Amino acid sequence: METYSIDEAEDDLPEEDSRGQLHGRIAELLAELSEATDTPKGVEPCAAFTPDDVSFDSDEWMSRLTEIQGWLHFGEDLSTSDPAAFAASLVEALGFEAQAEGIASADGIPRLTEAALERLSERAELAARIQQAFLEELEAEGGSQASATAIWAEAWLTEEDTSADEVAPEPVKAEADVWNVSDLAGTDLNLNPSYQRGDVWRTGDRQALIESVIRGIPLPSVILLRTGPNTPHDVVDGKQRLTALLRFVGQHPVALSKVKEAAAMHPEADFSRMFAEDYPMFRRAWKRYMGEPLTAKLEDDYYFPFKLRNDDKGGLVGSELEPLRGQYYTQIRDRVVNVAGQQVTITTLFEKRPKYRVPVIVYDEETTQRQIHEVFKLYNKQGMHLNAEEIRNAVYHDVELTRAILVAAGDVSARSSIAEVAPSLVGVPGVPELGKTLRDYGFGEARYRRTKVLGWIVAVLLGDSQGKLLPSTARYTDMLLEDVQEKDSHPLRDKARIADLFGWIARAADLHAAHDELWPDQFRGDGKNGKWQDLQLVGSLVGVAIATAGAPTEVEERIEASAEAIRSAALDEWKRPEKTQTRTQWDYIAKIAQGVVKKLDIDISTASEAIRARYGSSGVESLLGSILPPKDR
Repeated sequence: METYSIDEAEDDLPEEDSRGQLHGRIAELLAELSEATDTPKGVEPCAAFTPDDVSFDSDEWMSRLTEIQGWLHFGEDLSTSDPAAFAASLVEALGFEAQAEGIASADGIPRLTEAALERLSERAELAARIQQAFLEELEAEGGSQASATAIWAEAWLTEEDTSADEVAPEPVKAEADVWNVSDLAGTDLNLNPSYQRGDVWRTGDRQALIESVIRGIPLPSVILLRTGPNTPHDVVDGKQRLTALLRFVGQHPVALSKVKEAAAMHPEADFSRMFAEDYPMFRRAWKRYMGEPLTAKLEDDYYFPFKLRNDDKGGLVGSELEPLRGQYYTQIRDRVVNVAGQQVTITTLFEKRPKYRVPVIVYDEETTQRQIHEVFKLYNKQGMHLNAEEIRNAVYHDVELTRAILVAAGDVSARSSIAEVAPSLVGVPGVPELGKTLRDYGFGEARYRRTKVLGWIVAVLLGDSQGKLLPSTARYTDMLLEDVQEKDSHPLRDKARIADLFGWIARAADLHAAHDELWPDQFRGDGKNGKWQDLQLVGSLVGVAIATAGAPTEVEERIEASAEAIRSAALDEWKRPEKTQTRTQWDYIAKIAQGVVKKLDIDISTASEAIRARYGSSGVESLLGSILPPKDR
């Protein structure tokens, strides 16, 4: 048996043993990735191999890694010219800024450092997890390669956004606690901070939530932000759940205000008492005194109570809770239910202090935006599934530019006015139509899709990468907002500049949409109905915006004169790439934007200077840098 000295046991063996473990883990993961017979669009399938086929004693592991590299979603294909070039391209793809951090040559043969092996193992493990999501979508009812590829690509972009974030070293100033439902109902809450989406739950969603509470099913955490000693807590996450709870028990502030208003008009009707004690009677009185029946639409508008489900699909069917079906809260207050191992009345469950609790996280008002962002990311990985736009709207809600993007995209609640959310945009020509234009492009209201696209466009036009490679698109938007948030003197804190910015973008969008003949269906991304895909829209709209800045009085005339040339390029030259890596996406956007400006015979440098003079920065050079070879950047 081979023996080791104490020194060897403490030094040599642990290093070799850890390297051996990493080699084994990487071999297993690469083999697992090779087993998939279906692949996303742009990922080349390969013949399956086993972990034993991945040998780190020779360069065979390089060949196997090359075969499955599409699953690893690197920005560029790894070099296969020779082992040294392969290793160099791999450590660059893994994010090492200096080759020495990832390669330790031995006898002239490139050898990955342990840090590089760890990073490769992490990448392969992530790829295997995202591959599984792709395969699950592919096998799901209604799934297709297109839908599965979209999920796969979005998962990578989300991961790149997360991994790019810096970790704040300070302790997070947040309290984690559990509250009774009555605590939530009794807290002064701002249910509609400007960054929150509207009420998107349907009646069935609200009913299912109340059934869950009555059955004692734990609810996910509610996240609140303490804004001051005398101001309401902002509801950062959990708005839909809190709205459902408050509506069911008749405590929603909008409903209470509406009842108070009606009671003032008809004091003889006793509206306030009936609303609190007998809602069915209140409904009948409302029709008699107010002259209109309380339709489901009006009850939603007024945030009035709703009844529990009465069909055979709910969680109350076939149990001792069945008598509650189809009832309002005021009708079941005295009913006894078993919740969290405790016999309580419905009134006790919702209005007093039973054992049933809801987890609540309250951030201190001094908590930094970066810390909130960091915790959001962690929660997202654990299944809360806030998307990048929902997180961004919460983290940068104090920035007027963030709220302006929301307003201009048409994604603020219908109950909020422009003056309340983004006063800089009041009276700006074209802004009210911009959200409609984005909707007509095929970008719906779900989860801030229009906000994502518009924020992306703003970042491309004004962001500055400081000579570095552009990060993921979502991260680039975050970088711009973060810069505005942290610098008191930032030009985009000025409301007049923000107004001018969105007036410019609105005009560019109007020109872009009005000249529909420029953009063939095949270019937009859907030959059937002409709906746009985001890369083509961002690239072409940014191109029109740059041209508008460079020749504001002549741009429409130039578009008409160059229409055929632009249409021809959109058909033949600007074909969407199959690969979805960040670098490829930026290259494509830059190619389209630069192409549009060239076809219009406008000097792009002059246009960039005009943008910088107006807004304090220009993203044109950073964008064009993405399509220049490294030596020319």
